[in-house]
Amino acid sequence: MDDDVAGLGRRRFLGRAAVGIGVAWAAPVVLSSPAAAQASAGAGLVAVGIDGARTWTSDAGANWASATTPISGAGAAVATDGAGSWVGVGSGTVPAWRSAGGAVWTDASTPIDGDGAGVATDGSGTWVAVGVSGSRAWRSIDAGATWSPATTAVDGSADAVATDRLGTWVAVGSGGSRAWRSTDGGQNWAPATTPINGFGTAIASDGDGVWVAVGGTGALAWRSTDNGVTWTAATTAPNGPCGGVASDAGGRWIAVGYGGARTWVSTDGGANWAAVTTPIDTDGYAVTTEGAGTWVAVGDGNRSWRSIDDGDTWTIASTPTDGLGEGVAFDRLLP
Repeated sequence: MDDDVAGLGRRRFLGRAAVGIGVAWAAPVVLSSPAAAQASAGAGLVAVGIDGARTWTSDAGANWASATTPISGAGAAVATDGAGSWVGVGSGTVPAWRSAGGAVWTDASTPIDGDGAGVATDGSGTWVAVGVSGSRAWRSIDAGATWSPATTAVDGSADAVATDRLGTWVAVGSGGSRAWRSTDGGQNWAPATTPINGFGTAIASDGDGVWVAVGGTGALAWRSTDNGVTWTAATTAPNGPCGGVASDAGGRWIAVGYGGARTWVSTDGGANWAAVTTPIDTDGYAVTTEGAGTWVAVGDGNRSWRSIDDGDTWTIASTPTDGLGEGVAFDRLLP
């Protein structure tokens, strides 16, 4: 594995902890979380990561193939507007990329000025990326072609960002306040009044007022019901560090991680978590759903998994990715 890949964030908690204290990623790779990312294109998905082909497309998670033209660095996170535009961020000479369809990727003409770790879009033209170096927060209004730093950025390393598509954006990470929010399209960020009490690695919103963040230290899972202003620890948390979290429209939340049961489910807005019946079989770094019972996760060991029973049982993809995956999304806006 490349030396620059070894320091990538979300794929391992130790790697993210190193990033949080200022260890830089050496580049020629790009990430969409600091390790790999996936997103869907057309009727399938797209994945990006830190080794192997670094970018893959899929037929709903059962089989994966290398993208025609992959990202030029190490992918950490990826997002789609549900209308054909895809954006990925990570590390490398150019740490931001864009695609119309997910198969052919090009470098951003004016990229972010640091290593990116998370990216999200409201589906209405605004894209927000966060990261662990440089300005640490950026925005784009041209589908990721050009990026500008936030006027008031986050005060620590940010590892993930999400939006409810109603005007609120929330980011989590390590250092500084560990949780931040923006209500002006990512232009200005302010610390949460009551932040998370640990290292945040992923965040999601159900679009109806509930936000859930997961992480590698502290309570390991937190929830907010006031658009990220205040956070409380889960009553019953996952029993290991988490790398990814997602929700469907029916109130079901799935988290994947790299310790304990590795796959957990919550049906009460992230307040209580339980291990699923048949979890993923190695470290997981990202998870997504198409909203109708199918969930897809990516992670270590050239592994990708899917579940077709609402996340209760997971199986390895028939033809998995050939590298470490760090992010994933179907070709639709979530939630």
